[in-house]
Amino acid sequence: MKKILFFILALPALTFWGCEKKLDIVPNFVAVESAALSSTESIDAGLSYAYFLLHSNIGTNMTLWTELMSDELFYKGTLNNYLNFYNRNLSAAAEEQISGTDPRGVNNIKQREMYNCINFASLILRAAKNDVAAGDPTFAANKDRIMGECYFLRGVANFELLRFFSKPWGATSDNSHPGIIINLEPVDDRVSQVKARSRVSEVYAFILDDLAKAESLLPDQYNAGVHPSGYNGRAYRDAARGYLAKVYFQQQNYAAAKGAIDRLMGATPGAVSGHALDADVLQTFSTTGPNDISPEIIYQSTASVTGIGLNSFWFNGNTALYSRPTTIPTNVNGLASNAFKLNARFFGADQRRAKLFSVMTTGELMPIKYSSKDNMNIPIIRSAEMLLDRAEIYAMDNSVSNAVKDCNLVRARAFIPALSEGISQPALLDSIRIERIRELCFEGDRFWNLKRLKLPIPAGDRSATALLPWDGLETVFKYLLIEQDKNPLLVNNY
Repeated sequence: MKKILFFILALPALTFWGCEKKLDIVPNFVAVESAALSSTESIDAGLSYAYFLLHSNIGTNMTLWTELMSDELFYKGTLNNYLNFYNRNLSAAAEEQISGTDPRGVNNIKQREMYNCINFASLILRAAKNDVAAGDPTFAANKDRIMGECYFLRGVANFELLRFFSKPWGATSDNSHPGIIINLEPVDDRVSQVKARSRVSEVYAFILDDLAKAESLLPDQYNAGVHPSGYNGRAYRDAARGYLAKVYFQQQNYAAAKGAIDRLMGATPGAVSGHALDADVLQTFSTTGPNDISPEIIYQSTASVTGIGLNSFWFNGNTALYSRPTTIPTNVNGLASNAFKLNARFFGADQRRAKLFSVMTTGELMPIKYSSKDNMNIPIIRSAEMLLDRAEIYAMDNSVSNAVKDCNLVRARAFIPALSEGISQPALLDSIRIERIRELCFEGDRFWNLKRLKLPIPAGDRSATALLPWDGLETVFKYLLIEQDKNPLLVNNY
């Protein structure tokens, strides 16, 4: 306990300053590092804080931002910060003044948190490599696991930052367009942050290298005889495999994506040897706390919708009751758009529509995926996504039978008719992509999937009906001018 307390007290010396100095770091903390990270217990306290920073963004705010910018969600609220995302006016989100009462620069505040996550991971990784905690008898058995978690945290945080702050993969023929700033080592001074953004190709290579190392170092599961209790429910080897598949799929490296999925779930189409689909679609969205993991979950965030303050979008009224109103509650800001309903084309018996939406008497659909219980976990990667990824990969290779088998697993769980193996390749691809809309709606998938497919981003239910280019800067986050003032090499997204 003393080690953890010391680490918490040392946090101000190991993290970024406040909003007005987002990329500044308190220098000369090496001495603090050697003391704060001198035991497995204190290292795990640091890792827990890094996960907190990550989970405060992925699955929560970052999911909401992508849904606001896509064509799935109809925003009926009036808050300026969310209107900027919904109206796809990211220049306003970056340029408006930040103060204690003005949260409209939320994207850049979250950028700081994600870089803090990266910095903590790099700091702990350096300490582990240097055996700072070698005097602790439990360190040797945990060293690989600690390093694997650091690589995982750093790879995931960089991937999510890259998606928001750069044009997507394929926007230039050689992917030489600006990505994000890569910090290979912990940042302990201001000067080291004055550098240019790396190319998208370089950032992807860095991310994939980190996640590959995480896959090789992380254990398959929690072992109470070896690992501290705080590790239970964090990233295991399969979480690294799941993120490798996600990154490769977004990069359109489909052979590598399939390889990661095969290692994760088994290589037999239509059969899952690991992470079987939950029998009920609601089960996937009903877990609470780090130790509550349904079979389908490959990686989840324990920073719940309730805890992160997004109740008004996903109708989580801070109650344990699974509520299904038939009139739109006054405190709800998000509804499924008419465009989503047309794209999803739900079958009448589809269990996802029946259990994960509330149908209004006026015909609107209200998403209630995140409403089954108070403080529920948020799935980040799950088996259904991996199956649909692999089904699409098979379909693109014209391996129709294999694609049908994988897709039908998802359809069977939803109680909708199976696809026939006699289906044509174009019809099969269309069916799989529609299935993806139905299965992964309001989980942040649609926006990135349009960019992967190099399709324009539709207007949804907005009054402005113009399509946005998949490779344009309209939906790429901007850096605050104050960041450019501190780093003259930082090229903005205009």
